Parts: sequence; C-alpha cells; structure tokens
Amino acid sequence: MEWADATEKRYEIKQFDDDGAVISSFAVEAASSEAAAKQLREVDGGTCRIAVCLDGEPMNEMGVDYWKQRVRRR
Repeated sequence: MEWADATEKRYEIKQFDDDGAVISSFAVEAASSEAAAKQLREVDGGTCRIAVCLDGEPMNEMGVDYWKQRVRRR
C-alpha cells in the first residue's frame, strides 16, 4: 500500500427518498466525506437527501439541489 492510500477511508454514499427510505447505497474509497460525495456521478430518481457515512454514521448530509450546485460542479 502506498502512503497516499493510507489516508483513504471507506465511505458509504446513501440516497434517501422523502420518507427516509434508502433508494441506493454504495461504498467508495476517499480521503474525506467531501471527496466521497464528489464520486457520486448521478442522483437516482426520487432522491431528496444524500448522506456520506463512515462506519455507519453520517459525516456529511445534503439535499439534492445542494449536491447539484455545489458538489457536482467541482
């Protein structure tokens, strides 16, 4: 393992609907929750909230509009 890889952690990106049900979930390797959120390419239909979790705990939560305007653009 290279030194740069040692700083990465395994995050889970979850997409929730209006009722709080998980629409989709997948794991990514990233250095931070913000870097993990940037790995989300598209939002599934019906998603109203996105959460980036580490060890099952939300580290970063955002609405779809925020993700589209702030995270995806970077």
